[in-house]
Amino acid sequence: MGYHIIANFPTNRDYKGTLKVYSDNGDLVFGPVEALGRGSNDSKNGNDHTNWKLQNADIPTGVAKTVVYDKGSSQSSYGPHKRVWLHQAVSGNFLIAEKNGRSEIMIHGGDPATSTSLSWYPLRPTYGCIRLSNDNQKKLIDVLVKNGSSGKITVNEI
Repeated sequence: MGYHIIANFPTNRDYKGTLKVYSDNGDLVFGPVEALGRGSNDSKNGNDHTNWKLQNADIPTGVAKTVVYDKGSSQSSYGPHKRVWLHQAVSGNFLIAEKNGRSEIMIHGGDPATSTSLSWYPLRPTYGCIRLSNDNQKKLIDVLVKNGSSGKITVNEI
């Protein structure tokens, strides 16, 4: 038993996308919910969040294996719930990103953005992960555990 997460993001990661989950038999079991795949303008990626090949940048497209993982050490950064670790690239840009050292891509919650004028409000950018609201993160973890705790994710640009 497992699951398949589908995350669809616009090419411009300044805008939110969606995340949904299907069971192994193809039933929609979660979502779609708002998700953000925007990275940070960090020195590790040359201050360019769009360079998905580098650390802390936008989420890459492709397929990766996933597993439910421990809570993060910072509740404001990761939220109060367990995370989903995208722990092994299978295909697409995930493979290129992994070869460039990206190894800790997660799906997690965290504190919301504070400015309602931002295109990604109420979510906020991460250091290269997918962010959900804390409520949706809890629901996601519950669904994944019910469906086997390990599976895969496909990230698409729409």
